[in-house]
Amino acid sequence: MPKVTSDLKKELSESRKNGWNNGNLFGAESTESFSGGGFKDKAKAEETIKLLEDKDVTYQYHVINTMYNRAKVILKRTKDPEKVKNLNEAVDTFEEWINDYKGHSRHKENFGYLPVDVVEAYQKLASHYRIPENGFLSAYQEAQGDYKKLRNKSVPKLGITWDVHRNRSLRPLDGKIKENDVVMYETTDPLSGLPSKLHTEVIMWGYSPDPTKVKKSVNLLDKI
Repeated sequence: MPKVTSDLKKELSESRKNGWNNGNLFGAESTESFSGGGFKDKAKAEETIKLLEDKDVTYQYHVINTMYNRAKVILKRTKDPEKVKNLNEAVDTFEEWINDYKGHSRHKENFGYLPVDVVEAYQKLASHYRIPENGFLSAYQEAQGDYKKLRNKSVPKLGITWDVHRNRSLRPLDGKIKENDVVMYETTDPLSGLPSKLHTEVIMWGYSPDPTKVKKSVNLLDKI
């Protein structure tokens, strides 16, 4: 069961009384925690969306869609006119976000995670290119390669979690790759077939636009 604040606990308690899904808010993600969210009114729904900004967009969708459906279940069982009004506004707020997510295929914005052992292997290439360490690999290793744990793991001195820091750092790098039609792989020895410098930079954040080939190219690192 996720850790929740008092507002959300109140809402969960209310919905448990109504027998919805045995009180399991996050389904498959029930071992994770998301604090501060809720759906008692429009302001709380907006706050929830704001708290999720810059987290993995598919995770944002999972949480918002879950709260949207839960709020609708509670709405059907609510009689108080003021509460009905507030819940309706919260539902509308979540629905607007969900429609935007689906309408613009925002799942494509997600930066999928490479396995931690693949990122470890490319340290050698990053050193060759003299790419400064960004600290992500150490955090990923401490999380034992479980990217979900990064959602609650803080970046020292930044006051944000590693998933947020990763997304904010990857966005401009990914933009460079897409906008400038960057060469993704080297074509001359001794690095032929290996990721280019910019491509390696994003790999060291645990991401690649071409994950299948990146995994297959690990054996080429012996050439360095």
